[in-house]
Formats: sequence, C-alpha cells, structure tokens
Amino acid sequence: MIKTEQELIFSEHAIKRMQQRGITREAISFIFKNGIKKITHQDHRYIFNTKKQMKKNRALLFDRTFIKFQKQIENTALIVNNGMLVTAYIIERRIWR
Repeated sequence: MIKTEQELIFSEHAIKRMQQRGITREAISFIFKNGIKKITHQDHRYIFNTKKQMKKNRALLFDRTFIKFQKQIENTALIVNNGMLVTAYIIERRIWR
C-alpha cells in the first residue's frame, strides 16, 4: 500500500481569516502535516503541541519551518473538513480534549 500525502485545500473563509490573523501558509501546512489531530463533531482540529512532539519526534523541533514560525505554529489551531481548511485561529486559552 502506497501512502500518498493529502494536500490541504484552502477555503475563501480560511484565506480571509489567515490574512486577518497574520498566519502564514507555511505554518498552516506544517501544523496540518505534523500536528495532533482530534475529531470534533464532523470536523478535525489540528494543533501542534511542542511538549508531546518532544517525546514523539524531537527532529521536528529542528525543522527550518518550525524554527522560523515557532510562535505561529504553537499558537494556531486548524479546523479541517474533508481535506479543506475551514478556518484557522489563534489559541488564546487551553483547549479541552
């Protein structure tokens, strides 16, 4: 079985919110590929938890994209539905489950 990497499609709403919140496409792609996925209702939420990644895959913390956009990556959550980015938002408080 060959695993193909899914490409993320950006909705108009997501592009608008990314521009308003100053979130780059590189940070979004990094979170989508390397973040932790949780199912919320019919959507998937992606976040990048640095502490969990330190235990799971320390090499990601030395990735050039992570170093360049570390603050954005650690403070951003994505809502994805069927491979389409619905929105991206800044995490201000603790996310439960």
